[in-house]
Amino acid sequence: MWDEEKDQNRWKMKFILPEHNEALRQLHLAKHKIERPTLSPEQIEEFEYTIATAMSEDLPLDFELYDDGFVREVNGRVVYVDHLRKEFRVKDNRGDTNLVKFANILNVKNAPSA
Repeated sequence: MWDEEKDQNRWKMKFILPEHNEALRQLHLAKHKIERPTLSPEQIEEFEYTIATAMSEDLPLDFELYDDGFVREVNGRVVYVDHLRKEFRVKDNRGDTNLVKFANILNVKNAPSA
């Protein structure tokens, strides 16, 4: 009787192969993906004004960016605008430079003062 219970418990053990774990993770991520929102010309104009003002006064900004179905945040000061590549270079508090493409901006606002 005891050996029978032991055999049944052996098959109840939780064990997932790495391939299954990765597939479950990808499925979970796919459920949370969003479509790229369409911005109005007024929103884009407001973003341009906010960025220009922050650059002239050397103020930090909070960017919300579309990144392959997800929203990513970048915080820092715009140090360069590359009109040919259509991107900003944003230096964060750690001194790292982040590339922010114009087309990926979902929202931009002044960062709260520390």
